[in-house]
Amino acid sequence: MRRVLPIVMLLVVLLVTGCADLARLLPAEDELAEPQAAYTAPTPESFPPAITTAARIRERGQLLVGIRYDLEPFSYIATDGAPAGLEVDLARELARRWLGDPDAARFRQVRSDTALQHLQQGDVDIVLAGIVHTQQAESGGDFSPPYFMDGLALLTFPDAGIGGVSDLGGHKVGVVNRNGILPDLETMGPVTTTYVAYDDFFQVVEALRTRQIDVYADQYHRLERARRMVAGTLIVGQLTFEPVALMYRENDPFFANLVACTFQDMAIDGTRDALYTRWLPDTSPPTIPNWAGTVPTPALADSPQERYAGNLIAGIRERGVLEVGYFPDRWPYSADRDDGVQTGFEVRLLERMVERWLGSRQAITFVPVTEATAFQQLENGDLDMLVGGWVHTRDAEAHVDFSLTLFDDGVSILSLSTASLQTPAELAGQPVGVIAGSDGQAVAPTIGCNAIPYPDRDTAVTALQQGEVVALLAERLYLLEPLYRQEGFFLTDARCTSRPVAYVLPQGDSAFRDLVNLTLATLRADGTFADLYTAWFDDPLPAQAPWPGNPVIPLNLNALP
Repeated sequence: MRRVLPIVMLLVVLLVTGCADLARLLPAEDELAEPQAAYTAPTPESFPPAITTAARIRERGQLLVGIRYDLEPFSYIATDGAPAGLEVDLARELARRWLGDPDAARFRQVRSDTALQHLQQGDVDIVLAGIVHTQQAESGGDFSPPYFMDGLALLTFPDAGIGGVSDLGGHKVGVVNRNGILPDLETMGPVTTTYVAYDDFFQVVEALRTRQIDVYADQYHRLERARRMVAGTLIVGQLTFEPVALMYRENDPFFANLVACTFQDMAIDGTRDALYTRWLPDTSPPTIPNWAGTVPTPALADSPQERYAGNLIAGIRERGVLEVGYFPDRWPYSADRDDGVQTGFEVRLLERMVERWLGSRQAITFVPVTEATAFQQLENGDLDMLVGGWVHTRDAEAHVDFSLTLFDDGVSILSLSTASLQTPAELAGQPVGVIAGSDGQAVAPTIGCNAIPYPDRDTAVTALQQGEVVALLAERLYLLEPLYRQEGFFLTDARCTSRPVAYVLPQGDSAFRDLVNLTLATLRADGTFADLYTAWFDDPLPAQAPWPGNPVIPLNLNALP
């Protein structure tokens, strides 16, 4: 039976306290303006901790959202006493899509030092409060794709002639003394720059307004607020990038898929851009990966009742070995050498990861799998993860989880090096080989080429060599082997589509996914990932959303409690 919660609205005058740095929520204490009024959502009825977030939302018919009250234009209390801002509108849009009513979003104040606690206690279902997705925060909650990219940037007047940090020489740059950005600026900026430190946000804004300084340097979100206070200014030269995302409870795979797919839907249908036009008209939204596939966005009605309660890490630590399913013939991702030893980019990378977890690169048992049975073996607990060129799609996401992206296997152009072709426009009207049933064949009509299908890769490659076609259009999985094993081919770095390749993980185990992703982030930071990637591939490393900070969980499993 649906539980109907009492609706109580309280309008009170309050002074909002400042924020700590737990999740890099937004302004410091001395820069918070006093809101006109505060809006408090009703206290939710208690649910057992095991109940999924989607089941809670469905049962009560409301989406409880933790927001800040002072972060214009993200979330704040407007002069009429109601919540407003990008994050508030985003929450209402989620309520409209999930519950059919934007007013089903109910708001509760959270602070940086209380947001995670409110989430874990069930006081709110989600948090939209300017939380930066850091490696530290990853150990406490799960996150949506980013809806804003924060980071160090510059606020200035157009006539100052400043487009970035390299233009700061000879100018006065104001900073808030306690924000801790001055060492970074001094490292990146010209030595002739003069830095002026102020005690608080309002002092530096007034100094910019009165032209005592030429530039205000700070986090982008603070500059957005300052830009509204100083007419004629603009934000330029963003130096660092920190993804701001929606936070929700861990070990809830259905809700994770619901959030991610809904964000993708909003990016595709233009809703997200419309919200940005209203609140951040001069800022471009961050790119959201669009998973290919035909599986529709989940509905609340389909939500399971209970969250995942397993502990894969404990099992791996106890047995001292990682059980991994792999394809013996999916070169260059995973394959068997002639002597039977496993090789490939994903294999070598995983060996480095397991060395950190268990102390030895050999602590892996590789089990051959097929596409028909691999997911079931993972779900049954026979395997800990899968490697071998698995593409992150909506269809797969309904059954398994994925790591951070390892490689983009998108459709690309392979031509002869003596007559290289680099852009889709060059293929228009030309005979182009495609492999029957591949993504390349699906893309060909959008390019306007004369697509000639071939039954397999080798036949298509022969046709290219004999001049029957000017190029091949196919996923890189098909094109890399002939490129690396034979001379005379040219493969573009650019992709016509995106096909993110990642490790496949059991669904719902947030702790294990965190371990995998934080290890990958560490290997990216120390150069190990780049060394292995460039040993196997000639193209640039895949873009990766930055997670600031360092992991707070030990990567050595024996050091875990």
